Formats: sequence, structure tokens, C-alpha cells
Amino acid sequence: MANIMINLGLAIQEKDLRRLRESLQKMSPNDEITIRLESAYSYEEDIIINELERLGMDYRSYGGKGNDFYVIVRRRLH
Repeated sequence: MANIMINLGLAIQEKDLRRLRESLQKMSPNDEITIRLESAYSYEEDIIINELERLGMDYRSYGGKGNDFYVIVRRRLH
């Protein structure tokens, strides 16, 4: 099981979504992707969540220590 970390920085752009899609395609069934956002910009979580739901992924989100906000992604097992 691999845990891949993606830091999307301050503002989510199309290139960030492209990088996320590429990482999701490479995931093995037991891998996880951890997406880090600045908590001040966590409203952009909706952009990520919409993309994950569109791709049929499982996810959970939580606030971390300091200014970090995380979304943990796993492949949905049917």
C-alpha cells in the first residue's frame, strides 16, 4: 500500500486537477492519496470533492494542525 502526497498549494488550477487525475489513474486498489490544501482556501475542497465523486473515488476530509486541510482518497472497491 502506497501513500501518495499531493500539495495543491494556494489556489487550485486546471494543472492541479490534471495532476490529481493522473495520480488517481496510477493508484493500485490499496493505495491512498493525501491531498493537502491551505485551510484558508479549504472552500476549494468542493472542486476536489466534485472531481473525486465524478471519478467514483472514496474520500474523507479533515483539518490538520495549523493551516493545513487534508482530503484522503482511496479507490472505491465494488
